[in-house]
Amino acid sequence: MQRFLLTLAAGTAIAVSSGPAFAGKDLDNVKARGQLICGVAVGGIAGFMTVDNQGKWTGMNVDVCRAVSAALFGDSEKVKYVPLSGQQRFTALQSGEVDLLSNNSTWTLTRDTALGLDFTAVTYYDGQGFMVNKKLGVKSAKDLNGASICVLSSSTSELNIADYFRTHGMTFKPVIFEDPDQSRAAFFTGRCDAYSGDQARLYATRAANAPNPDDYIVLPEIISKEPLGPVVRHGDNQFADVVRWSQYAMLEAEEYGITS
Repeated sequence: MQRFLLTLAAGTAIAVSSGPAFAGKDLDNVKARGQLICGVAVGGIAGFMTVDNQGKWTGMNVDVCRAVSAALFGDSEKVKYVPLSGQQRFTALQSGEVDLLSNNSTWTLTRDTALGLDFTAVTYYDGQGFMVNKKLGVKSAKDLNGASICVLSSSTSELNIADYFRTHGMTFKPVIFEDPDQSRAAFFTGRCDAYSGDQARLYATRAANAPNPDDYIVLPEIISKEPLGPVVRHGDNQFADVVRWSQYAMLEAEEYGITS
């Protein structure tokens, strides 16, 4: 993230805090700790969140965490990244293990109303699809009747596949994993006929993890709408505002072509 963008995010926090004091315990706790704890995805997703051999996280979702840190502390590096699986992520946020999720979580009615959580804004509009090996000879998701499909647990993907196949009078065999690395490995070693997830994940997986990316295709069907965005606990409006307006500041900077 470039310096001016971080300055813009920092200005956002000043604007948010300039009115009467309505800070809740989440914002107070983060400030007292002097560090933001940000939940990211186990295994990462190329372009969104990846970690190098030195333990440095980069990607679009990581930039959200860095922007919030800049807004709160004037320093984009005061962030601790905690990798979480699909099963762990919401419990970790509810329990206070992390302050913020920035890990491509889908904004749904149930998650926003029943889990005691708030989505701040959408960072990426995605949709679920399927990837297959070209050798399978499949050109459409409608050709996957009876196929085995690798999919991550505790995600909207499981239900979306079931709905899609039921609607089209088809059957499938789910091969479910909690760990994205295991799911990818199973697909690329031929344990599953298809790999399903958000299309951004599919293209990132093909580019970063496939033995030979040209051997794999992402099928044309998009079977769901997946608005992805950061998540905070419900009840601290000012902390949610800091996250939300840090995101908006990043969008404004990109719109104006600010890169330095």
